[in-house]
Amino acid sequence: MSAVTAGAMGRPPPPPPMTVGYVGWLRKNLFSSWANSLVTIVLAVVLGWALVSLIGWVIVTADWEVITSRVQLYLVGLYPKDGIWRPQVAVLLISALLGISWRTWGGTARGFAVGLGAVAVIVGVIPHGLDILNRILVLAIPAAIGLGYLLAPSLVAGRSRRMVGAALIVVFVALLLIRGIEGVPGLEPVNTRTIGGLLLNLLLALFGIGASMPIGIGLALGRQSNLPVVKFACIAFIEIIRGVPLITLLFMSRHILPLTFPENIKIDTLYLTAITIMLFSSAYMAENVRGGMAAVAPGQTEAARALGLRGWQTTMLITLPQGLRNIIPAIVGQFISLFKDTSLVFIIGMLDLVEMGRVTIQSNLEFIDNGREVYLFIALVFWIFCFSMSYVSRRIERALGVGQR
Repeated sequence: MSAVTAGAMGRPPPPPPMTVGYVGWLRKNLFSSWANSLVTIVLAVVLGWALVSLIGWVIVTADWEVITSRVQLYLVGLYPKDGIWRPQVAVLLISALLGISWRTWGGTARGFAVGLGAVAVIVGVIPHGLDILNRILVLAIPAAIGLGYLLAPSLVAGRSRRMVGAALIVVFVALLLIRGIEGVPGLEPVNTRTIGGLLLNLLLALFGIGASMPIGIGLALGRQSNLPVVKFACIAFIEIIRGVPLITLLFMSRHILPLTFPENIKIDTLYLTAITIMLFSSAYMAENVRGGMAAVAPGQTEAARALGLRGWQTTMLITLPQGLRNIIPAIVGQFISLFKDTSLVFIIGMLDLVEMGRVTIQSNLEFIDNGREVYLFIALVFWIFCFSMSYVSRRIERALGVGQR
């Protein structure tokens, strides 16, 4: 066989080097024409200048004492100093739970466990306002993650149901530690007005996210009910709550709602705020769920009826699961919005992370010019949590094949 024939029957020649790899991606996406090349170069110069200026300000010019000297205020607010170990132990329990999740599920849980451990090491090493005991408790977070990873086979044995049960137990115990238990020495209940900073934002977001999901599903199902009383009650609740700003509802919960209770009944402001945020989020969640269920193909319902399934079986086994799968991006977007909306509680006098930063600036003359440092730090904290939820959402969408056929 001639060389020409052998070459023709062999492997095809490789693509040109300028069309594959990083060079090919840059040429296709950023330098595909002279106009795109010009825009790319201009934006690269502007962004590079902005990045260099920002890094120079962060490292050289900025005064971070306003953050490092008041770490505890930003994290837990005015929580009693003699009981500061309680939220830290709660963090250690959650860290161990993250280690168990890493061993059980891997993937996303592994990334969060490694990230939390790295942040704990950095916070425990860099100079700031924590004493030696608090530093030790912070540096114990990686050890708690490792302990959870080692104990996972004996605790949950790789079963998702046990993992969910362990998560509920850990969260419940953590909340008891933070709030306190009446009659238990060393765990006396704390005044909820002392709970502030990032801890307050996380508690409100945790309760709002955990409670608004099942309530929103119930409202969505009630809106589609054949019972007029249930249907119109759900419609009235959803439309009224969605038509009123959250700030107005917070004011009502703080100043008007307590007037409807008997004088001998006093409900804590923290609980009223958490319930208000939960109800506000559940109304929007109900519409998201209803939209997801409406997007399910009618053939699914018809097939369920052909198999002899009853109405509630069709809803719970066919329509609702597929509807929730369709709206995973909308659900996570609602959770992100809820977490950011917790910063509005300053309007009723609660010292969340944003309000704690404002008070720090305005009540200390030496920090009156450090507003940029404070609000950059707060923005970074909110971005980390919101990006984490968005990252988890993308991983879940990829695992469930959302948007794919």
